Amino acid sequence: MIRQFFRQAWTMMKQQRLFTVMYIAGTAISIAMAMAVIITLYIKLGPLYPEYNRDRMLSFVWIQEYHKSDDYSEFGATTQRLVDAIKKEAKHIDKMCIRLTGIPSEQIITNIKNETETIEEAAYVDSEYWNLFDFRFIHGHGFTAQEEYEPVAVVTTTLADKLFARHDICGEHVSIDNTQHKIVGVVEPAATGQESGHTSSDIWAPAYYRDKLMNEDKDIIGNKQIFMLAKSAHEVDALKNEIKDIFNKYIQQFSGYGDSEFHLSLIKHWENAFQLYNTFGQEGSLYNGIAKYLYAILAFLFIPALNLCGMISTRMNNRLDEVGVRRAYGATTRHIISQVLYENLLLTFVGAAIGLLLSYLLVAGGYDWIITLLDKGIHTGPTTGLTMEMLLNPTVVAIVLLITMVLNIASALIPTVLALRGNIIEALYHRR
Repeated sequence: MIRQFFRQAWTMMKQQRLFTVMYIAGTAISIAMAMAVIITLYIKLGPLYPEYNRDRMLSFVWIQEYHKSDDYSEFGATTQRLVDAIKKEAKHIDKMCIRLTGIPSEQIITNIKNETETIEEAAYVDSEYWNLFDFRFIHGHGFTAQEEYEPVAVVTTTLADKLFARHDICGEHVSIDNTQHKIVGVVEPAATGQESGHTSSDIWAPAYYRDKLMNEDKDIIGNKQIFMLAKSAHEVDALKNEIKDIFNKYIQQFSGYGDSEFHLSLIKHWENAFQLYNTFGQEGSLYNGIAKYLYAILAFLFIPALNLCGMISTRMNNRLDEVGVRRAYGATTRHIISQVLYENLLLTFVGAAIGLLLSYLLVAGGYDWIITLLDKGIHTGPTTGLTMEMLLNPTVVAIVLLITMVLNIASALIPTVLALRGNIIEALYHRR
């Protein structure tokens, strides 16, 4: 019976070529655009290299000190003393690392031997950074706790190619901002499409070695951002409240801050991805952060489904002669509805296959345009290095296909049932 239904559906596709082409094209474009948006969203939120624990990540980015007497605010990161206090007292932390702020991200990097020079993004982190983020080391290792006060560095394969034209460069030396560093590790770079400030860099050097040279820490406001992993995703909020309590106890040690109010920027990864906080950690609108993605997905899935519903309704009206003849020969309502659904399932399957292929071509070739359209003003520069891990996520594909299948079945079922509820004989009589 099923084989017969599909054989009839294939015959219909060949006979009704215009309808078939329009149906498949509508489904393909709908899936392609929806998948492009959802893949973009997954790149921002999903567990991707090297940030596989985004669901339990919390970032301590900024402290705002507001002076009530002169209506003046001062912004900065945390101090080493506060970092130590959090390490000692926080019970919900699994892992924790720091990254220095207040340093120009772009630095002049030079190969000491041949003086090859490039300007790249540099980051200053501690040794725990390599335990919190899961970088894949091609050669060497991350600098250890014993090396945190020494001029060493970890570079990406991209930078290694630029400066040395090879990857096995552990033991070689580069200059970072006129300071010589020994390379101890080479890693695969994070894909730039992630737009993550946590792991975006071309070279990493020890924060404490750099901090020894600049030492900008004060009592409360310093130069160290903290990245933390809660012990589980359910403990992120508890960790957030715990950090606030530790900070409130910490500031009570110091006199002279009675005129000040302090506000902390403690940000979960998904809040950062939706840009719910500005540069100074002030909260934005959750609705504004998420709505643009929802609107785009709904528009790309529901509007084509409504158009298909109208097309199928018109087509069912034109098929009343066929339905009348089949009824006369004993076909039941269930049999006719099943035939229409099988026809639409076959068309949806073909359209979905084409749509998936188009979505990957669209994301691979137009990711810059898509992310700029959805997050205007935050995306700077071209993105490269989109990985198959980002594009071929079975869960994402399955959800989009399931939603499309349900909508297309509904768009076929509703007009079919409405058409069959009427009196077929009377409808044929009026069409004579």
